[in-house]
Amino acid sequence: MEIFRFFSCRKSNVCCHISLAIVGIILTILLWFSPGTHAFPSGAPLTACSHLMPVHMNGQLMESASPYLLLLNDTNYSSEPLKLTVTTIGPGANNFMAFMLQARSEFGQPVGHFSQLDLPGASKTMTCYGDDDTLTHTAAFIRPAMEVIWHPPTKNVGKISITGSIAVSKDNFWAVRSEQLQGSGKLDLSASNAPRNIRNNNNNKNNNSPRCSVDWLSWTVLLVITFVKVIS
Repeated sequence: MEIFRFFSCRKSNVCCHISLAIVGIILTILLWFSPGTHAFPSGAPLTACSHLMPVHMNGQLMESASPYLLLLNDTNYSSEPLKLTVTTIGPGANNFMAFMLQARSEFGQPVGHFSQLDLPGASKTMTCYGDDDTLTHTAAFIRPAMEVIWHPPTKNVGKISITGSIAVSKDNFWAVRSEQLQGSGKLDLSASNAPRNIRNNNNNKNNNSPRCSVDWLSWTVLLVITFVKVIS
């Protein structure tokens, strides 16, 4: 088809970037005027890995004290897995439906990983900077509490907290943080997951080919889904 022949632009990176920009503008316009497409009911996107906050267009970070607690079954970490409990506090606390949690050292490095075994319902692990280093929801499932197993780094990377956000709706969410865990032994900063650009593929950094690879099936599916949501 001519439209795909135009967008493929195999002879020019400039043409390829222009094509992607046009598609991006179209999607932005459709999403902007569609009130039902601003949330991520199937989980947090990779673009939230650095700040761990919802990216809903109407989302608001609540300034009041968080009604949610992140509790670990120990105050120290070693090579043994720890149980993380997320629960509500206070008689007026609402059940939550969305979340994004990640363990970070006092130096801001993502550390450790969540177990894929015995995950709470409607939840999943995701890879931001290291395998399974982040936990998020898979559906807008209302829950009063949940428990998950977290594996700390095997070396002392300094104090660690579980941090992130919990949403009661697509409009209201709180930033949350657990009490700090203490490591033991000599401090070893080389054991933490160094943040990287999750959008980059370093295996292609030496590829001087002018081609711009585009997954047209993904783009087409995304356009169709967006269009259906807009007209629905």
